[in-house]
Amino acid sequence: MDENQEKKKTNIIPYPNLVKRLIEKAMDALKDKRSKEAYELFQEAAQYEPDHPQVRFGEVLCLVELGRLEEAVEQTTSLLKEGIGDYYDNLQVHISLLVQLGRYEEVVELLDVVLAENRLPKEHAESLYQLLHFSRQMINDDALTFTGRDVTDLVDDKTLLMLKSEHVRIQWQAIHVLKEIDDPGVINAFVEYVENDSHDLLLRSIVLESLHKLGVSKQVLIKKLGMEMPIVPKDLTPVFDQAYANEILTYISDFLEQDNPNLLEMTTQLCWSHIYAIYPFRPEPFDPKLWATVFYIAVSNRMGMEISEEWVAVMTGLELEDLDEFVHIVEEVEHLTFQSIDSFENS
Repeated sequence: MDENQEKKKTNIIPYPNLVKRLIEKAMDALKDKRSKEAYELFQEAAQYEPDHPQVRFGEVLCLVELGRLEEAVEQTTSLLKEGIGDYYDNLQVHISLLVQLGRYEEVVELLDVVLAENRLPKEHAESLYQLLHFSRQMINDDALTFTGRDVTDLVDDKTLLMLKSEHVRIQWQAIHVLKEIDDPGVINAFVEYVENDSHDLLLRSIVLESLHKLGVSKQVLIKKLGMEMPIVPKDLTPVFDQAYANEILTYISDFLEQDNPNLLEMTTQLCWSHIYAIYPFRPEPFDPKLWATVFYIAVSNRMGMEISEEWVAVMTGLELEDLDEFVHIVEEVEHLTFQSIDSFENS
């Protein structure tokens, strides 16, 4: 094609509302699982409006459905770099794809930058914190890896069996595939999973939130760290919507935001990790000021940083040594959350 022909092609004027109609037809095809047809329709629309957000995002969805995950990642990378569409929607899909492909280092590198900006919308924070936490655990893990395509190609029975694996990594892959599937078999398997107190604390919390989102009304008995209570998943408050958690973070932010933003980021991540791990229980005693101080001390100790004893006293009315038992609890929960990974690496 010579230069004049190419120019004519790029200057095509579509019929009125043509792109809109192509998008509608493509979405209908995608809903009907006619992914190849949908992709062709989105590509046709892209000839007229190559930077249309719905067109570009639609192409990504089609590539995912077609199992062409590497190409989908290339597309989401371009969307993020070019600023096309909603940044956080694109980021959510991009990170999920990287996790499915086992590209955990890229997940950690990217999310560390995003979280450092401290502007993550609440509706995306929950899943992105989950993905960051597990990506960090997966790095340098030499265990058997299930890529996104390997997992999604498995029949349901095989995926459900992965929940019973002794390896946390395989359990996580199964949860990632199953967590939005409203199916009696999946729900029963998830109920059994959360009631088994030998499973990883954080994974059980993620499954519990999945049961909440699926509207499960069956009573479930939860046991964690010597505590137990019956709960109905649909009646739970999601982790990121709990007022006490955000109250803790407000105290942390007020103290650290200006003086030490890096320490703030690390303390915030430790806070969410702890709260997720013990969910649906909350830290006891119920004192947000005390727990804000405890998370700050735990991270400061880890980093070998000087602790503001004056702030500790103002916040809690206690001496540093009086808080040792609570710091120990945080460290123990963190250890338990990593315990299965540690045993896996040493097996």
